[in-house]
Amino acid sequence: MAPVHATATDAPPPSALSRLRTPLIIGAGVVLVGAVVAAVFMPGGGVEIVNAQDGERVYVSGIRLEEDRTLPPSAPAGSLLVATAVDGQLHRFGKVMQTERIDLRTLADAAPPPDSTGTLSVTGPTGCRVALGKQLLEGTTPLASRLPAGREFEVRITCGNRPDVVRWVMAVPGQGVALDVP
Repeated sequence: MAPVHATATDAPPPSALSRLRTPLIIGAGVVLVGAVVAAVFMPGGGVEIVNAQDGERVYVSGIRLEEDRTLPPSAPAGSLLVATAVDGQLHRFGKVMQTERIDLRTLADAAPPPDSTGTLSVTGPTGCRVALGKQLLEGTTPLASRLPAGREFEVRITCGNRPDVVRWVMAVPGQGVALDVP
């Protein structure tokens, strides 16, 4: 008996899944490339700030964003209080949804009322000294103190033989700014 060979007409019809295989693979590749690009351009959980003026510094939850634009650990999920400063003074602020991009044009221009304040809370190791600008605050950590609103301040936390911790803070009127010393 002669062997029987299959012909093209004997093959089963392609399934819907096999017809989608190539587009699914391409789609997965696009998502993977997008994730890699985001990781390269936004290292360490940074946030893209757009429409900043020259010299405008950005504060989230009252703490200045560093050059890598990483959100502070105290930044809550969801809505963020974002403020900016120019020449040491509050320039604009508002609430924005936490995303990888903050458009500073969405913030309102602002000038705090005279004598308005916020609150600075410093936690972490006990017994550390805290300086707000050049003024040494009374008491040691944990510490809560009034903070003039609408001005940038360098906060220096000194804990015995550890290196000093230095952060820049700025409160809008009535805002609480929380620093946790590592």
